[in-house]
Amino acid sequence: MKRKVVSILMAAAMVLSCAACGGQSDQAKTEGAAKTEEAADTGEDAEDASKDSGDVKIAYIVKAMSDQFWIDMKEGADKAAEELGVVVDFQAPEKETDVEVQIQYVENAITSGYNAIILSAADSKALNPSIVKANEANIPVVLVNDTIDMEALEADGGKVETYVGIDQYEAAALAGSYAVENIDGGKVALLEGVAGVDALDQRLAGFKDKIEESGKFEIVASQTANCDRNEAFNVVQNILTSNPDVNVIWAVNAEMGQGAIQAIEQAGKSGISVFDFDASDDDMEAIGNGTLVGSVAQYPDLQAKGAIQACLDVLDGKTLEAHTVTKAELITKDNMK
Repeated sequence: MKRKVVSILMAAAMVLSCAACGGQSDQAKTEGAAKTEEAADTGEDAEDASKDSGDVKIAYIVKAMSDQFWIDMKEGADKAAEELGVVVDFQAPEKETDVEVQIQYVENAITSGYNAIILSAADSKALNPSIVKANEANIPVVLVNDTIDMEALEADGGKVETYVGIDQYEAAALAGSYAVENIDGGKVALLEGVAGVDALDQRLAGFKDKIEESGKFEIVASQTANCDRNEAFNVVQNILTSNPDVNVIWAVNAEMGQGAIQAIEQAGKSGISVFDFDASDDDMEAIGNGTLVGSVAQYPDLQAKGAIQACLDVLDGKTLEAHTVTKAELITKDNMK
């Protein structure tokens, strides 16, 4: 199959009335949310369209562009698309809670004749009907970064080709184990992510289980901050007021970790060990200056390339493992580069 080397970011499919989420970096605000829909009037199915055009067209739908992780994933997707000779349309709502917008993107991808869909689902069950529609249209779906409730999907009559990403639970457990091994004990606060996202639930559980198994720590607070920096700042301020002797904080993404750091600094506190997930640029700087103990890196560029390659493998008739595993590691001052 001849594939043209091209990578495009398409025009917005709709204008959302909701405001961008708080706590976005300047870069994320500048990039904005990539909202797309390609007009397709050929009437051909995805396979025939691919044969006629010589292009493989992949809709790459993620949860948001609200933090560095998604920006890095888009850069990785663009690079991989050029290397592999495919068209990749990277699409994202403004906020990670915009599930309905994600559903619309998947529906648009089906009707627009894409050859494959890569999806980082904003909810573990809400996308199931759309995935079933993609299956019925013979458009393969590959999950990236976020898992979904596979039992619920199967019950709905749907399937995905593979999940490309880390083992979320085991990756979070790396941070929990480090805390157990390097901190004498104390009181722990947990910052939960967006409700209904399986990957975030696993990250919470992976750290929490290691802490609880040790018998050295007491969890005194577990609250959501919806993966938002400003919300995390407010939540941690309240936690520190109610529990001034908290000495460990676990945040399931980098934006909430940064919000926690800001709240600690605002309160004039010291001696609180903060851990988070994603190893963003801000995280790496914080690890270097000692305000963040560690962050789990999951290399979004590798996930993007793996997801695009998985689509090509499926289109070439290959059967994939249920989980295409990608690299994860805990970054601390001892091993940061």
